[in-house]
Amino acid sequence: MKFFFDNNLSRYLAHGIRELSGVTPEVEEVLHLSDRFARDAPDLTWIGELSNDGPWYIVSIDRFKKQHGAEREAIRRAGHTVFILDAQWSRQGFWQQSERLVRWWPQIVAYSALVSGGAYRVPWQHSPATKLQAITF
Repeated sequence: MKFFFDNNLSRYLAHGIRELSGVTPEVEEVLHLSDRFARDAPDLTWIGELSNDGPWYIVSIDRFKKQHGAEREAIRRAGHTVFILDAQWSRQGFWQQSERLVRWWPQIVAYSALVSGGAYRVPWQHSPATKLQAITF
């Protein structure tokens, strides 16, 4: 599985998750947008270019509603799966986001093994019993 963190999340958070995922053999790659593209790369650019490497699991706070749905359509065409962090994530500081994503990460990876395509909401509140919810995308 290959995970791609959108620019609305810290590259340090993505790199930390990459290092922690070293003990998870099914996670083959974790990249932040800035690892591969200019920080101001338009969503349609990186969404399309990522598809050259097959489908990715995208982690973002973005709802991809800009450009009249073109981003969502590009994601669907490319076969990417999106994990959209609830808006509450954006109101938290770096360390709070980091702590919470580390808690959620095993569930996100496990869920990724079961799904291909679509979009799933990752709530701020964490519980091992909490399920990720499919959202209309």
